[in-house]
Amino acid sequence: MAEAMRRIAAALPVAVVGLAAILLARDFPPIPGQAYGPALFPTLLGAALVACAIGVALQAPGPRAEPVTARGRIAGIAYALAPLVVVLAWDVAGWPLIAFGLGAALLVLGGARPLVALLAGLGFAAVTWVLFAMLLRVPLPRGPLGFLPY
Repeated sequence: MAEAMRRIAAALPVAVVGLAAILLARDFPPIPGQAYGPALFPTLLGAALVACAIGVALQAPGPRAEPVTARGRIAGIAYALAPLVVVLAWDVAGWPLIAFGLGAALLVLGGARPLVALLAGLGFAAVTWVLFAMLLRVPLPRGPLGFLPY
């Protein structure tokens, strides 16, 4: 019973943030001439957060967690500092290089094989560039890759 309460306590704040994103996005004004407005991404993200919260709350009890290792501590610190890296490198490196490099590095620290991490980082950078810069027209910085299309 205590384990179920811990899962619900962990899931509840995530669900609240997801619902808040969905509700607040409803007030975003549409952009004339565009099929998808600024509310699309926050609504999708909010729905994903609610779905994740439900999954965590309904998760069956599993085996006890393994003890934290030195690699796990380093990975945790790297994941916590990742937003700071994005903010500091945003203008200089540009989004594609940040997404590729940081994504691949975090995957390797999380235990992925290097080749898989590099391919996933490249895929993440390409997909987010196409979705945000090219389709949604979000002005992402290019950094040294000035030749990339918008």
